[in-house]
Formats: sequence, structure tokens, C-alpha cells
Amino acid sequence: MRYKLGFLTLLIISLLTACNDNGSSKEISDEKDEEQHNAMTEETVNLTEILEQSVETMSNLDSFAVTMTTKQDVAFHEETSRTESTTNTIVTYAPFAYHEETTIVEEDEGGEMSMETYFTQDGFYSYESFLDEWAKFPEDIEGDIRELSARQQDPERLLEILITQMAEDSMEVKDEQDHYAITAEGNTEGLQEMSAAITSTLDGGMDMVLEDIQSIVDVNDMNYELLIDKETYAFQEFNAHIDMDFEAEEGQNVASQQTIKTSYGSFNEINEITVPEHVKNAADEIDFQLDLDEDND
Repeated sequence: MRYKLGFLTLLIISLLTACNDNGSSKEISDEKDEEQHNAMTEETVNLTEILEQSVETMSNLDSFAVTMTTKQDVAFHEETSRTESTTNTIVTYAPFAYHEETTIVEEDEGGEMSMETYFTQDGFYSYESFLDEWAKFPEDIEGDIRELSARQQDPERLLEILITQMAEDSMEVKDEQDHYAITAEGNTEGLQEMSAAITSTLDGGMDMVLEDIQSIVDVNDMNYELLIDKETYAFQEFNAHIDMDFEAEEGQNVASQQTIKTSYGSFNEINEITVPEHVKNAADEIDFQLDLDEDND
């Protein structure tokens, strides 16, 4: 049960922090810039320039590597548990592809699970250690997964959403040794609206899955920290703390506190990502209809 809760929480976090709908960020940002122009302090002007230059830098990336660590405390049925995960990912954009390795540790029970994913033009392949097998996702849902994955792995989009969803009166910037440190509180209401906009662009069944997730999630609070390189304006780190509640089985409430630390590097240094032949040969294609029929029996 706890692994299911952990996976659901990680999926919710991915949805809430991954992306923004096409075009809306710039429109909202332009409106806010116009409204705030006359009232801007020198610090705010500098902060805006830093973020805009960072977005421009990230938009020109061909590839990068990212490491994300999370600590998740979950309270359920008057019990608490902690799950820690580490994910190492390499990403290319021409064409879009990524290779990802994740380790999840359940501290209270001492359990450990590993996952590995390849996502290329050849398809979406996934390995989970507790099943000890490779699986290939069917083509009819691969498009939606590709859309979500591309947005989630895109640091430019992450910066754009942070610019539009941060509460402006909470934004602060510090000039540190080799980077700018920007902190802010998140606009939870706006983030939920954005997630709904993302869902409306999906099909293949993924839209219904994400609608179900949104219906049970209540984000209470979010705090962000961005570290941006002074010289290159590259995105060094994105750190976040997210407090949320969601409904689990039989309407039970689950409270979750999650701390995320994400570090970026190896800009434009990643070569082509390909799926190894042994993975292709070992993978069985997932039949979602068969799985649903078995669950209903």
C-alpha cells in the first residue's frame, strides 16, 4: 500500500511541477510586467532580467543531465512513513529522448525499489525491480506520455511556469558567489488551473487518469528556490517544498510533505540516446485492456 501511495504522490508532483500550457505563460507574464512596471524596484527589475535571460539560455539547449532527490513524509491511518528517491536522467531534444534511472527507499520498512526508463523514437520502455521485467508501452498512449515527458524534462518550461506562478510579493533574489539565489512562494490556485489546461490537451486515456488525480489533490503550500549561474544564466538547481493532501482508498485522507532538490548539468554534452537491443528483446508490450479485465474479475 505504501509503495502505491509513494508512486501516486510522485505522479502528482510530476503533474503539478512539470509544465505550462502553450502560450499562456508569455501572455500572463506580459500582463503582469505591464501592471507592475511603474512600481518595480531596482531589485525587481534585476530579478525579472535574470529570469528572462535564464529562460533564453535554457531554450537553446540541445541536451542536459539532471539529478533529482526527493524526501517524502506521508501520514496515513495515523501512521507516518518516509520515502526517499534519487533519479538520474539524461535528455536530448533533437530528437527528444531520455534515459532515466530511479532508486526508491522506504525507510521504515527498509524496502528498496529501482526503476529504469528509455524513451526514444523506438518507443517507451520501462523496468521495475519488483517485477524484474522490461515492459513496452503501446503506441496508442505513447503520444500522451511523450508530451508529458517532454514538458517535464524541459527546464525552459519549468522556468517559464515559475515566473508566472510565483507570488510576486514573496520573490527575493540574493547575489551569491557564482550564482543568483531566487526564493518565492508558489501560487497553488494558479498551478491547479494550469494542470487542468494541460489535461485538456491529452487523449488516449491519459486525460482521464490526470483528471482523476486532480480531483483528489489539494495543494496547501509550495516554496521554491532557484539557483542561476551568474556567467551563463544556466539553470543550476531547482529546489521545492510541497505540502499537500489527497484522497487514497475508500476516501481516506493522506497528508504529504515533499522536499525536492534538482541539479542540472552536462549542458549540450549528451550524445544520442538509444534503447539497447537486450532491452528491446526482453520487453513485453503492456495490454492495458487485459489488465483492466483482470482487475474487474
